[in-house]
Amino acid sequence: MKRLINILIISLLLVSCSSKQDEVVILSVNDMHSHIELMPKLAYIADSLRSIYPDLLVVSAGDNRTGNVYNDKYPGGPNYPMVNLMNEMGFEVSALGNHEFDGGIDGIRFVLKNAKFPLICSNAFFTGYPDIQIPDYVTIQRKVGGKDLNIMFLGVIETSNDGKPSAHEDNMQNVDFVTAEDMIVKNLNLRNECDVFILLSHCGLTEELKFAAQYPQFDMIIGGHSHDLYTKLLDDGVLYTQSKYYLKKATVTKLKIKDGKVVGKEATVIDLGKVNKVNDRIQQLVDGYYSEPEFNVVVGHAKVPFADKKALGAYMADAVRYLTKADIAMQNPGGVRFDSLHGGDITRADIYNLDPFNNSLVMCEMTGRQVEDYLVLASNNDQGCTHVSGITYTIEYAHSDDGQSGFISAEAYLSNGQRIDRDKIYKVALNSYMAPWAKDNCLKLEVLNMCSNDAEFLYLKDHKDIEYKDINRYKMTTVTE
Repeated sequence: MKRLINILIISLLLVSCSSKQDEVVILSVNDMHSHIELMPKLAYIADSLRSIYPDLLVVSAGDNRTGNVYNDKYPGGPNYPMVNLMNEMGFEVSALGNHEFDGGIDGIRFVLKNAKFPLICSNAFFTGYPDIQIPDYVTIQRKVGGKDLNIMFLGVIETSNDGKPSAHEDNMQNVDFVTAEDMIVKNLNLRNECDVFILLSHCGLTEELKFAAQYPQFDMIIGGHSHDLYTKLLDDGVLYTQSKYYLKKATVTKLKIKDGKVVGKEATVIDLGKVNKVNDRIQQLVDGYYSEPEFNVVVGHAKVPFADKKALGAYMADAVRYLTKADIAMQNPGGVRFDSLHGGDITRADIYNLDPFNNSLVMCEMTGRQVEDYLVLASNNDQGCTHVSGITYTIEYAHSDDGQSGFISAEAYLSNGQRIDRDKIYKVALNSYMAPWAKDNCLKLEVLNMCSNDAEFLYLKDHKDIEYKDINRYKMTTVTE
């Protein structure tokens, strides 16, 4: 049955692409987050398309790394597996995503040195690093209908984190940013220098739909960042696509060309979960990356599975409090990269995948009042309730139809059930991603010579058969304004 489903999928895809003349064909993905285990399937799709369209363009809208330990902590070089697989598959171009900064400036240097495809981004300026040159755009030539076409991709990245991408501030030192829209407006004249004009964006669905409505100069927008599945030819004639995340989907776009101009657009979404054939060469490479023995070392044991992020966030916060000997520890929800985790043996790979960032830790001195204020601040900054250890809390969320929704107040409680002493000073441990939010909300901040993975490994080593069942350390109530 699976074989039949696979044949039908590929047959339908190839039938939909049966007219070879006068078309530009693009296979696009976004937010792959180093899920290299699905690259052999994507490569098979690319092979199938190239059998009909030798000039197929394969592109990514960014966030190629972060999410799979076998890539992100590969001993032969972090991010090497993903870069090499993209090379082997023949990617033509990738946008710069916010998670490309997770490897720091050296991580970006590594990609630029090893990738056979360009990273593009027009609104990031590596001012402090003259050796790093990331172009605003790239032009790819293809012969279509007997005419050499110039296909231009303009790259942009989101700047939703106080004017910067959603990445650790320490990894973006001496890099300057302007809004994506600023550079889109500045580069609209490129429309006159190409036959096909595509925005390769890592700004998220909401912003990208605005770009589509405001700038019909683009023939299409290939988007990312918000992990949406969206394919639509919009009223202004711009085709917009985004292909979910983690290589769950991919999109095949056909741009029909007549007399050197785009006269038709259509897109087909491919569900990689329903494809059971692979490119054997790419599969062998992936199998080699997964065979690294250090990833499979058992580091702990859980009596029962971690059912949700509440349980995993509580474990991570407990580990940080245990290592630092703090009174309270907090973990931002965005740093908990699993929705759940199996019970039984826990390996190094499990921990690295749960917490791929391995942020350094900081110790803050806060009054009880500042602890409660910080819970509101941190939950708003990371757009979700903060995970805690050493306290529980209630938090109020105000919903507003005018776009001003957010957390407004919190009350913290100690293990004895009493509300935290608002005048007493507590030691509060945070990871360095959360630390900037505390600079104006603490009495003292000290950077520790410790990292979050250290905490997680030590906690497992010293606590046998951990159990996080029915964890509920915070309660959110919603009011309507």
